[in-house]
Amino acid sequence: MSQRFYPVSGRNWFTLDSVQLQANASTASFTGGRGIYAPAEYSFHCQSVSNSKGALLVLNSTDKDTSEWRLNFIDFQIQGFRLANGTNFSYASDCAGFFTAGIWMGLLTSLLMLLIFVYGLHMIMQLTTMDRFDDPKGPSISVPQSD
Repeated sequence: MSQRFYPVSGRNWFTLDSVQLQANASTASFTGGRGIYAPAEYSFHCQSVSNSKGALLVLNSTDKDTSEWRLNFIDFQIQGFRLANGTNFSYASDCAGFFTAGIWMGLLTSLLMLLIFVYGLHMIMQLTTMDRFDDPKGPSISVPQSD
C-alpha cells in the first residue's frame, strides 16, 4: 500500500498497489488494477473484488501454476492506515458509483417521457379554432365538390 497527499481534496489517500497470495505451495502476485483507493482515514469496501470481469486485481505472475488463479472476494474491505489492534474498520469508501444502471435507466426513461409530454403540450397549444362558423340564420357554407 502507498499513501499520497492530494491537494485538491486536502487529504491523504491510500492505494492498494500489490497483493501476494500463497496457496498449495505456489505464490501469485497481483497488482491493484484500478479503483482500490480511499481516504487514509477511511476503509475501502466493495461487494465483490475479482481478477476476471472488471478486474480490480490484475495477475502479475507468469508461472504455470498461478496463471489459472481465479479470485473472487465477497464483501471485501481493507483499511491501510489508522487501524489499531482490536478496533473495527472506519467508515467505508464504497466502490459502487452513485449512478447505477437502474438510476440511469430511470433518468433516461423520465427524460423521454418528459420530452413526449412537452411535444404533446406544444401540439395542443398550436391548435386553432375555425375562423368561420356556420350561422343557422344565414346562408349555409358551401363547399364545392368538383374541381
